[in-house]
Amino acid sequence: MIKCCYENILETSVVTLSAGTEDAGFPLYRLYDRGIVRFFKTTAAVTTTVKVDQGGSPIRVDRLLIPAGHNLDGMTLGIEYSDDGISYTPAVAMWVQEGTALIEKSWPAESRRYWRFTISGPSSAPRITELFLTRSYEWEKDPAHLSGPLEPFFNAERDETSSGQGRHLINGSAKRQRLYHVSGAWEVQKNNILGLNAAWAGSKPFFLCDHEGVWMFGELRKPINLKETAYQEYGFDFDFLEVIP
Repeated sequence: MIKCCYENILETSVVTLSAGTEDAGFPLYRLYDRGIVRFFKTTAAVTTTVKVDQGGSPIRVDRLLIPAGHNLDGMTLGIEYSDDGISYTPAVAMWVQEGTALIEKSWPAESRRYWRFTISGPSSAPRITELFLTRSYEWEKDPAHLSGPLEPFFNAERDETSSGQGRHLINGSAKRQRLYHVSGAWEVQKNNILGLNAAWAGSKPFFLCDHEGVWMFGELRKPINLKETAYQEYGFDFDFLEVIP
């Protein structure tokens, strides 16, 4: 089942630290600026709690995503919700993080005003690029395989000398690409894809879980090109390219 997580409630909420102090050079807003090359960090290796207040019209949340590159290996983590900002309930059981790969936790969707993410007993000052608290969109109809390239997209430039010799500038690691063509989608999926497109707005990278269950952070490379192929039946192209640090 292909999933997309394109909303982050931190972007429309009041976000504060109820424990820990932000490093002025690595401010708190970097948790929700969609830039995985920019870090949030605290000033010291102390328990850190990020509190999120959605206000009076909270949206449903069912997933936590933190991109790879954090330094939370060996630290105890927890995600909780509350209606009053005082009494909190765990969304999932606290866990000790293993490794620095992407963190992904899910639970039955909850529409709660307050959320908090806690890092307990860190051995070094916690450092995170993005903290995604989001609701998952599962495609109503999703392809079982890719429609486009199977190979990675190489981040390289080619130049040529006056004598015809090729030279290459390697700008970074290869990126994963996913191209899906969907046909025979109905009205609900059309509306959801339009909602995704509006939220992405050509500039807000988001999370995709591909047809093999692999999560990646990236952006749409081309317009979705949604079109009606029969009465209330639609087709579209979903051309996704990974964003990497």
